[in-house]
Amino acid sequence: MKRISIFLLFALTLVGMQSAHAQGLRVGDRAWYTVRGGLFVGLNQSFHKGSVPLLPSDENAFFANGNSSNLIFGVHGEKALTRFVVMGLRLTFDQMSGTIDGRFTEPFRIADTQGNPWEVVRDQSVDYTLQYLSLGGYGKVYPMGGPGLFMSGGFSIGALMKHDYAQTATIVEPEWAAGSQAPEQSGVIDNANGIRYAAAVGLGYDFFFRYGFLTPQVMYEFGLNKVVDAPYSESWKINNVRAVVDLTFPIP
Repeated sequence: MKRISIFLLFALTLVGMQSAHAQGLRVGDRAWYTVRGGLFVGLNQSFHKGSVPLLPSDENAFFANGNSSNLIFGVHGEKALTRFVVMGLRLTFDQMSGTIDGRFTEPFRIADTQGNPWEVVRDQSVDYTLQYLSLGGYGKVYPMGGPGLFMSGGFSIGALMKHDYAQTATIVEPEWAAGSQAPEQSGVIDNANGIRYAAAVGLGYDFFFRYGFLTPQVMYEFGLNKVVDAPYSESWKINNVRAVVDLTFPIP
């Protein structure tokens, strides 16, 4: 009985998608070939990979990876070339801020009141603020004709707007010194690249309504160059998974 119910639900879903797709072909003809534009908003999950420093300076001795979630938004415009191909531009306020942390053994020792040396283990954490204004071009391919299911791909260039950090370190070993904190260090990230290049691929679906299109989509973006150009971090890059919703209207 359970198998029959699952199969029936799957069949009804396919029928519903085909019905919505057919309705989009009928109702969306007038809006499909006009230039259209709108707004988008979404969630950006960033993955900081490579030699991500716990302190963005030449004094750094430790590295870790991490991920973070941020809100992104912007505007876009596009034009259908055929029922199967759409080209567009997207201006995005990109946030890739996040916290990188870890537990590390320091290369030095400290002595207790009797003069005995102890290894020092500290929890280190750095909050990075990374914000970009990105302009990208993209293309969408509709295997069954649009509007409906599509695959997308594109390339973007981002200008760095903000690049700050704040780093803390707290001793966890030895026990008699646990809780002691080093003075917080903060400032701008040294030698941060002012331009970020990225490529993206994605999958989405257009839902036609009376005034335009509502388009949820998921994209994976590859960071093509390093976050910083300095000896203290030779391979720090950021990749992103993005879930966004576009609201698009014909432009008179």
